[in-house]
Amino acid sequence: MATTNTQDPGRRGEPISELVRSLIGDITLLARREAELARIELKDKASKAGLAAGLLGAGIAVAWFAVATLIATAVLALAIVLPAWAAALIVGLVLVAVATALVLVGRARLRAVGPLAPTQTIDTVQEDIRWMQLKTEQLKTSE
Repeated sequence: MATTNTQDPGRRGEPISELVRSLIGDITLLARREAELARIELKDKASKAGLAAGLLGAGIAVAWFAVATLIATAVLALAIVLPAWAAALIVGLVLVAVATALVLVGRARLRAVGPLAPTQTIDTVQEDIRWMQLKTEQLKTSE
């Protein structure tokens, strides 16, 4: 089995400053290549994520039309036993009731969240400011 010499025979005897300069150049090149690889990888992932988001949006749109079709089906099914206007009125009232319930529950949950401001962070920052003011006053009085 042949052994490989890991040292570059052409680099022996070079001054340390030249070796350090070469090392810095290699590190810089490595950093640039890694940054380029990261950019390419992020671009690829962003492209795939964009495609996935487009498919998700298309799926939501098709689901929206499916729900509308099912609502129309419910109206037509009721129209077999009732006048068409009565069937549409019944389905419409059911949809209004469902929408009202969803809005009321959503509003109640939103109110339960409370203010969107980060109150704990605001409190701790105000406490930090008071502490810094106290320390500043103590420094002034100790002078």
